[in-house]
Amino acid sequence: MFSWFNKKSEKNVEKSLEKYIELLKEDFNLTIRTRFNGRLYTSYVESLNNKEVVFRCPIDEREIIRFAPNSVIKVEFISYGELYSTELLIHEKIIRDNIVFYRGIICNSIEKNQRRKNYRLPIVMDIEYTILPEEREVYTGNTLDISIDGMLMEALEDITKKDIKVSFNLDGKMYRIKSTILKKRINYRSGTYLYNLKFSGMSQRQRNEINRYIYDNSARSRRELNS
Repeated sequence: MFSWFNKKSEKNVEKSLEKYIELLKEDFNLTIRTRFNGRLYTSYVESLNNKEVVFRCPIDEREIIRFAPNSVIKVEFISYGELYSTELLIHEKIIRDNIVFYRGIICNSIEKNQRRKNYRLPIVMDIEYTILPEEREVYTGNTLDISIDGMLMEALEDITKKDIKVSFNLDGKMYRIKSTILKKRINYRSGTYLYNLKFSGMSQRQRNEINRYIYDNSARSRRELNS
């Protein structure tokens, strides 16, 4: 596969994988961003195994983006708190349950670009939620990460409405926050649904408390991911 790379470039790829791959693999909400015909597209990473990346095909309105076999595309991985750039060699198109994925091979060293504006703290904690506006039933789920603006929620239910209210205990304090579902996808590894939520209607006190919790725990989390 890499016969057309020289030994130096392949060695650089291996060194960058050793440095960053485990951190990227730990991110359940890892996204990948690429440019096609002058426009930026973002989709989700389904699996990351050493050099091999399987990612959901970007969509332009209803049309899928078609990458030519054996083409090389520039991409950015968007992780908890950082942006990482590299290149992928498109190896295969996969169709699973009528959803298109691409399998690519990392063919250039991974470079850390910059820090994300809002750090997402990886954290698994139990939550409850109700579906607005009725709030007739209380459902359970869990977080996979949280930021000052929202969270990634994992749940068994296929939610068809946009607005919910989430309740969770953070550092001994209960929060009940209205949230809007920005994105929904199926986690094929577990059969659950993943929801990107955006918080709304929080008081400044709540924002300050959540921001302080994330700040206090972010350094500890990074040390654990890199250990």
